[in-house]
Amino acid sequence: MNRFYKLIPILFMVFTACGRGSNKKQSDQDILKKGPELFSKYGCNICHTFDGSVLYGPPLNEIYMTEITVNRQGEEQTIVAGREYLKRAVVDPRFEKVLEYQNKEMPVTFISDEEVDILVDYIIAMNK
Repeated sequence: MNRFYKLIPILFMVFTACGRGSNKKQSDQDILKKGPELFSKYGCNICHTFDGSVLYGPPLNEIYMTEITVNRQGEEQTIVAGREYLKRAVVDPRFEKVLEYQNKEMPVTFISDEEVDILVDYIIAMNK
C-alpha cells in the first residue's frame, strides 16, 4: 500500500503533462510557412500589407515595438505595439483602434489560441 501512495505524485505529473504537447513553441520555419496561410485564410491580406502600402487597415511592417496612438474606449493613449497588443488586436479588434483608423472596422474572427500565436509570431518575423 505504501508503494501506491509514492506513485500518486508521479502518476499525477505524467497525466497532467500529456496535454502540454500542443503548447509547443512553433519553429521559425513553421511560422514562415503557416503564418502566410493563416494571414490569407482569415482575410488579413485584404486589409493589411507588409510593404507599407495602405489598403484599408494599417500596414503591419514596422509596427512591432513602435509607439502608436490608439483610441481605447473613447480615450487616446500612446502604447508600444508589442506582442500583447498584437495578440489583443487579432482577438478583440474593437478594444482599441489605431487612431488614424478608428472609424474603420476590423472583423472579429474566431481563431484558436495556437493560430493567434502563429499569426502574431508571423507579424513579428515580418518586422525584422
